[in-house]
Amino acid sequence: MKENRFCVVCGTKLHGRQIKYCSRKCMGLGKQNYKICPVCGKQFKDAATNDTVCCSHECSKTHREQLHKSGIYDDSIQKMRVGFSEKITEIGPEKHWFSKHWVIESPSGQVYECDNLMHFIKTHPDLFDGTPTQAFDGFQKIKATREGKRPKAPSKSWKGWHLISYSENRKKYRKGETDGRKKSKDSI
Repeated sequence: MKENRFCVVCGTKLHGRQIKYCSRKCMGLGKQNYKICPVCGKQFKDAATNDTVCCSHECSKTHREQLHKSGIYDDSIQKMRVGFSEKITEIGPEKHWFSKHWVIESPSGQVYECDNLMHFIKTHPDLFDGTPTQAFDGFQKIKATREGKRPKAPSKSWKGWHLISYSENRKKYRKGETDGRKKSKDSI
């Protein structure tokens, strides 16, 4: 003798081969995923694979404020900075992944080649007048002039220094790789 079975959604008696649901409508309703909003406690429909936590934008905003007040994000920026610093230390500042290859000429005519201009300026402060930031900004202005981004205030040189060329190095450096480029005598 078969035991009585009932639909898990509406509770009607199941017949024949029906196992959990009495109809397609109940099957559709039964397979929907529901979550409970942590702010207002309201139940809402959402796919199980979605990262949605709250039922509405207002509840989401309130939930983020609550998380910030609880201190969950207090040290996240500090952790990010530490991780970034460790990565820079691991690959070296000369091979920073956002660095560009620069070829610059000093006022005396000596040509220098480097893969990270700010690092080069900071490691050779005796070559430049002013602070490292001022020197870097001067070369950035020359670069912007070459790209046509400074039509009102073009800059061809900075305190006698000239930019010969620059190029992107993105995706060039990886941990343990070298660039394979031979440096000339004048490059440091």
